[in-house]
Amino acid sequence: MLKLPLSELTNDGIERIREALERCLKAAQSQDDKLLLQQDLKQIPDLRRARDRARRAMDDFAAAKRAAQPRLERLAASLDAMAATPANRTAVNDAEANLSAMFFELEQKRLYAQVKTPLTEDFPPYREAMAALMRKDEAYAEEARKELLARAEDAFERHRAQFDRLALPLDAQDSAIILEGIGVNATKSVRWLTLRQWISLVLDNHATTAVNVPAGAADGAFAIEVVRPGYGNAEFRFHEDGRDLLLSDIGEDGRLAAIGTPEERRRANRLLLEVARSAR
Repeated sequence: MLKLPLSELTNDGIERIREALERCLKAAQSQDDKLLLQQDLKQIPDLRRARDRARRAMDDFAAAKRAAQPRLERLAASLDAMAATPANRTAVNDAEANLSAMFFELEQKRLYAQVKTPLTEDFPPYREAMAALMRKDEAYAEEARKELLARAEDAFERHRAQFDRLALPLDAQDSAIILEGIGVNATKSVRWLTLRQWISLVLDNHATTAVNVPAGAADGAFAIEVVRPGYGNAEFRFHEDGRDLLLSDIGEDGRLAAIGTPEERRRANRLLLEVARSAR
């Protein structure tokens, strides 16, 4: 068993392995041991070729990082320079798509090179670009909160009867929805709208034709289904945490699943916002 990465194995190291196998072969007592060691010795050329492949993969990974670094630096600077306005939303989405494409390419090369350290720890330019994207998400979340709060009370008055028919848990109606995974490194959580404010805005959205509360929820947990013809239905499962509500599961078109990754958490937060904003 090698104590170091295969790409770092030297010719001298391979020669020492061969010599050790030959010593073991001379000292072997049983025919089975001799046959096994003879097979190992025959694989020394394979070990050398595997080492060469590992070195090429490492070189390829290093070259990919060098090529990606200026692109990632420009992307981070561009994101930080953008104001969190609706006019810039498409540009931010494009930047996120480019970052995802670069991550996919680098991640494939990292895995092929058998580098165990994740890109977020091993490659500062990627980490900094992701942090810039998280900062922009945080800024958009705050701008959206201000915009939606200004409309929420009027929306509630317009849809009070529909809201009451949902028969939501009384202690949850004015609990704050917590947006998790916001900000740099996706570690920040912020109090957002209350459940009452959010559902009132969802009901006020011209893309929404119905809001349902499916039966069968457990204590402290319940689901909200938003029916949006032409956009795809969305379902959210919340659970109560004191006076707050945490979003634990999300689904579209009937497929409700737990939120497990930072990417899924960001998509969930965006869907919460999307269904509350008017489609006009």
